[in-house]
Order: sequence, then C-alpha cells, then structure tokens
Amino acid sequence: MKIKASSLQTSGGQFIDALKRGESVEITYHGKTLGICKPVDQQEDDRELINSLEFFGMLKDRDLDVAAEMKKIRAGRFPR
Repeated sequence: MKIKASSLQTSGGQFIDALKRGESVEITYHGKTLGICKPVDQQEDDRELINSLEFFGMLKDRDLDVAAEMKKIRAGRFPR
C-alpha cells in the first residue's frame, strides 16, 4: 500500500488496517518514498538479515563486556 504523508492524519485507519493484514506501507512525500513501515513479524525477519551483515558483527571476535563498556561511556568526563 502507498500513502501520501499529507494524508496520514485522515487515513490513519487504513494505514493500521494494512499493517494488520500483513502489508507493508510505503509513505511518500511529493512522489518520493520517505520510508516503509512493515508489520512486526516482517521486521523480525529484517533483524535476522541485519545480524547476518558483516558490519554489525565487526567486533564479535573480541571478548567485550557490553555492560562494562556502556558504564565507561556513560561515566562522563570527570570522575566523582
């Protein structure tokens, strides 16, 4: 289904109904595609694709503790 960005407010019900039917909804603005909204089950398939790409696994060979790395990042510049 295609829907214009300007008509999203008035045809929100059709937008949701299309997602419930399992259809992807393409949002356009001045004839150009802004984005595609997919139902949740299709997005999970996309996550599997993303996880299989090299870029997202570039640090998988390192033994990193994600929680410790996030704590370092969030610590700020000045120790307390």
